[in-house]
Amino acid sequence: MRDLLTRYGGLRVTDIMQSIHEPLILRFVNEVLMGNERVAYLGPEGSYSHEVALQLFGRALLIPLKSISEVVKGVYQGEYGFGVIPIENNQAGVVGESMESLLRWDVHVNYAVDYRVTLCLAVNDGATIEDIREVYSHPHAINEAMNFISKLNVSINYTQSTSEALRMVVGHGHRAAIASRAGAELYGLKPIICGIEDNPNYTRFLVITRHMGRSGDRTMAIFSVPNRPGSLFNALRPFAELGINLSMIYSRPNRGSPWGYDFLLETECQLSDETCLRAFNELRGVATYVKVLGSYSIARLY
Repeated sequence: MRDLLTRYGGLRVTDIMQSIHEPLILRFVNEVLMGNERVAYLGPEGSYSHEVALQLFGRALLIPLKSISEVVKGVYQGEYGFGVIPIENNQAGVVGESMESLLRWDVHVNYAVDYRVTLCLAVNDGATIEDIREVYSHPHAINEAMNFISKLNVSINYTQSTSEALRMVVGHGHRAAIASRAGAELYGLKPIICGIEDNPNYTRFLVITRHMGRSGDRTMAIFSVPNRPGSLFNALRPFAELGINLSMIYSRPNRGSPWGYDFLLETECQLSDETCLRAFNELRGVATYVKVLGSYSIARLY
């Protein structure tokens, strides 16, 4: 590993190694020649991306950024050794900005985390549920807890993030935020009821670097096909014929091609396997383009 004594913000590579909790992440860090230890995530502090980054990397030098595209671009440019971004929610689907950023910038997926999102009703200390007149949160969080919120006699206020909602509630006894327990405690609020989401809610996060992984449980790619009959069928046929399961596929409009689409594909194979590599090579033969993002393992955090 390159220059273990290189410092960033007072931390050594050896310090970050000791703070990592996940064994597979630790193995990955051991294998990669890290340019630096800085970890970028979709902020601000108290966001779910922040929670995931903390669990994976401990209190290494975590850098909150304002957008997913900033995280991906920063990793591509070498400003950060790692990036943590959301890619999919089991209720809301694919995160469009993540897909577009992965397509635009030359980075790779090295790890994935399925994170159970638990929503809490957070209030100021001393406030009760009867005191609440206004509820604040991100639109996704509001929608995910609508059955609970509809039983309250409150007005709903949308914010850019759950962290912003928490800031809006601080010091106002008649307000409440829908957010995570950790986020509420970070802002000095009290989570009086947790688990208010309508259904079990999971978000998958990706750990990205400039290093292409070739082993793991899954392989991810983004591709497009010509706009003619049978194109998508021909693109996916090699995986079916070679017995490779597709664990995820999403389509999004291609901004540069009217009525064209980009497809986000996750397969249950690894690039170090000859059969997997053959399937992607055959995909390249019929697709307009293919961007392979790498192979990776999946962990679950609850």
